[in-house]
Amino acid sequence: MRKIQIIADTGCDLPDEIIQKHNIHLVPVNVHFGDRIYHDRMEISAAELYQMMKTAPTPPTTSQINPDQYFQAFKEYADQDVDILVIGLSLKLTGSLQSAQIAKDMLQNDRIHIFDTKSASLGTGLYVLKAAEYIAEGFSLDKIIAKLKAYQEQAYALIVLSSLKHLLKSGRLSRPEAALGSMLNIKPILGFNDGEVVATEKVRSLKGALSVIIRRFKERQIDFSTSTLGIAHANCLGLAEDFAAEVEKKLQPKRIIINTAGAAIGAHVGQGGIGLFY
Repeated sequence: MRKIQIIADTGCDLPDEIIQKHNIHLVPVNVHFGDRIYHDRMEISAAELYQMMKTAPTPPTTSQINPDQYFQAFKEYADQDVDILVIGLSLKLTGSLQSAQIAKDMLQNDRIHIFDTKSASLGTGLYVLKAAEYIAEGFSLDKIIAKLKAYQEQAYALIVLSSLKHLLKSGRLSRPEAALGSMLNIKPILGFNDGEVVATEKVRSLKGALSVIIRRFKERQIDFSTSTLGIAHANCLGLAEDFAAEVEKKLQPKRIIINTAGAAIGAHVGQGGIGLFY
């Protein structure tokens, strides 16, 4: 069976040990701080990003991975007998997968396959992890893609942020939805609807929102005992660990992955906030 190589972007927010264990090729999102451009995770860490955001006169922005970045990544495997599976963030949030398609067309390589997770952060990361585990189990590429599509029918994510101002500025959330968060300490809970970020309900506090997130996951009536859940946090590890303890107690998943939302995500959400992903 032909080897399968996964290529993901740094917005998947998987911990380094998982990336290394499964030989996942990461392509960096471009992070703009003033006149400087950094490659996410390669030239700027999550910790450095959040520290710089505290003092920077203007907030950072990101730009999608360009076709040449994917072209160079694909070329590394041009002389190898491999299929390439590109797994990326929602096309409704970033055009990076369009760049991957352009690079594929430039190479005229039908062994490159592109999968839109319609998610972000560890939501995308869980697709990458599943694909890597399926490869280790010996599944064919067609079978892996079919299993990812089946998983997409159940995949679920809810997020609460300490502030929505960064998300509003980035255009990832509409102004009326962001305005909800400025009233009476209301915390909109965000989710994904066909790849778009939407406000699903309003809760009066961050603590209340985290409780609601666990309750909504429980209402899905999914047996999480065989599943991995992801918790991404925007520079608030202590809060994430406390939240993980509650998730463990009430949802009883097989495994919980906790990681900091990196620059690709952090630039748009700012400090604070938690996301739970399945």
